[in-house]
Amino acid sequence: MSNLSAINYFDSEFQDSQDSHSAIKPERNLLAAVLSRAICDAFGQARCERHVVRSARQWIFSELTPKVPFSFAWIALQLDLDPQFLQNNLRMYESSTDDANLQERLAFLR
Repeated sequence: MSNLSAINYFDSEFQDSQDSHSAIKPERNLLAAVLSRAICDAFGQARCERHVVRSARQWIFSELTPKVPFSFAWIALQLDLDPQFLQNNLRMYESSTDDANLQERLAFLR
C-alpha cells in the first residue's frame, strides 16, 4: 500500500468514525464542561463567591444518583467515568493540603 493510499484509507476510516459519533460529541462536550466547571469552582484557585464553591462541592459530594439527569453521578456515567471513583479521588484531594499532587490525583480526567 502506498503512502497516499494509506492516508486515504485512514482518512476515510477516521471520517466514518467521526460521522458515527458526531451526534453525541456536542452533548458529551457540554457534560464535560459542566463537570469541569464544578471541579474548578469547588477546588480552583480563582476567587468565587462562597455560595458558588459551596454549591459545587455539594453537587460533587452529594449522594450518588445515577438515574437523575444532570446529577454528578449521571454526568460521570455519561462521560464513561466511574462516579464513585471520581468522587473518592475528589474527596482525597479535598482533604489533602498538598496542592502539588493535583495533577497526579486527577490524571484520570484527561
